[in-house]
Amino acid sequence: MQAKLVALALSGLGRDAVKVAATLILAILMALAFVIASLGALFGVVTPAELPPNLQTEATATELGARVVELAYGQIGMPYVWGGASPETSFDCSGLVQWVYRQAGVSLPRTAQQQYNWTQRISRDDLGPGDTVYFQICCQPPDTVTHVGIYIGNGRMIHSPTPGQVVREESITTPYWQAHWAGGGRVRLPSQGSSSP
Repeated sequence: MQAKLVALALSGLGRDAVKVAATLILAILMALAFVIASLGALFGVVTPAELPPNLQTEATATELGARVVELAYGQIGMPYVWGGASPETSFDCSGLVQWVYRQAGVSLPRTAQQQYNWTQRISRDDLGPGDTVYFQICCQPPDTVTHVGIYIGNGRMIHSPTPGQVVREESITTPYWQAHWAGGGRVRLPSQGSSSP
């Protein structure tokens, strides 16, 4: 009996059976790998680099916004200084925004108007943490943006208001800020085709 099994295994029929078994095992392993990868994606066990390009951009923007808000909170209490653009010199409004974004790896222009021109326009309803908020205040030609803050969520911003005040968190829904509203901005990420200012 054993001699017959050995002869069968060495025959063409036996070799074909081994090939079919090996192919079946390989197919099962590939299906298992697919299931594991699918479950990982479903439950968030996936890195941004493994996401499709449109989801990579969303993940990157969310991470950038969180980092920007964290950095802005770290400057609360710093005194307003006209022309200031670092913790060493303190901050004016656009200097705060430029410095925070630079620490997060994004280069922005220096003035509030330049930052407004450089960012993508978004509505107040679409603002998310890390977006920029712009205002037109006093003594400039009409439609000139003169103030900028960093939106942190829930209708609030962090900004460096004016001489004699400090970097602080404040609502953008007060009558004063609503009356001076110029628009919301979203920083264009390098993957969205933006270039350094």
